[in-house]
Amino acid sequence: MPFPPPTRIRAGRAALAAVATLLLATAAVSAASAETSAAGPETHRIATATLGSDLKVALTAHRAGEYEATVELTAFRHTKGGWQETDRAPVGETWFWYPLTGTGAVCELTVSDPPGAGASVTAGLLQSPSLGCSEPYTVPIDD
Repeated sequence: MPFPPPTRIRAGRAALAAVATLLLATAAVSAASAETSAAGPETHRIATATLGSDLKVALTAHRAGEYEATVELTAFRHTKGGWQETDRAPVGETWFWYPLTGTGAVCELTVSDPPGAGASVTAGLLQSPSLGCSEPYTVPIDD
């Protein structure tokens, strides 16, 4: 049985090296993906607002899937020890991740704390560029 020509052997080795490189690259990407998901869900602070010197609110998007997200309102009151978290509440139900984390995600953000009534936050968020802004959600803040 005759031996294959040397060029064929070199081509076979090059193909084998290419396959090995591809397998190593795939393993590296898989390991990086596992590290990212092990670190926890992706979050993005989309807005903050302060009313006076003692009430601060933050809206945070939490990635819930490839395209989905939830939004959480966190309220803080300023005390002698600094800002202390006083309340957390969801804003709406499910949102799209990319519009929430892009420019113009917050259409409206109003914080009110009238005397004799509880504080509240009203927020309107971008549903998508084609759908526009959501109806405003009013979330009461419990102290």
